[in-house]
Amino acid sequence: MTDAQTIASRFIEAVNERDFDALSRLVDEDIALDSLTGQRTLGVDPLRAWIMNYLRHFDETFNDVVLMHDAFGQRVAADMTARGTYRETMSGFPEASGQSYAIPSVFIFEIEDGAITRLSHYRNLRIFERELAG
Repeated sequence: MTDAQTIASRFIEAVNERDFDALSRLVDEDIALDSLTGQRTLGVDPLRAWIMNYLRHFDETFNDVVLMHDAFGQRVAADMTARGTYRETMSGFPEASGQSYAIPSVFIFEIEDGAITRLSHYRNLRIFERELAG
C-alpha cells in the first residue's frame, strides 16, 4: 500500500469510527470537499461540520473498500459499499423512516505532502434516492 493509500484508508477508518480528531490530522487546513450533493466545502472545520451533519441524517459506514492510486502517488480512488440507516430527513431527499441501504460509493482523494487536500464523494443519486424511497 502506498503512503497515499494508507492516508486514504485511515480517513475511511476515522469516518467509520466517528474519530473526528484523527480525521482532522489527515487533512490539509484548506481541504476542499466536493460532496455528493454538489456542494463544495473549504477548510477542515467546515469539513468536520459537514460530515457530522451528514452522519446525523445517514448513519453510514463504508465497507468492502478497494483502493487504487495513480502512478505519482497523489490521487487515490476508494471504491466501496456505503451501508447505513436513514434516520433523519435531509432536505432534497425522501422522508426518513429508518430505511436501511447498501449502495456503491466512491471517494477520490488528492494528497499533497502527506495530507488530503481535496476529497470528492460520488454515488449514483438516483439509485440512492430509490433505496431511500423503498
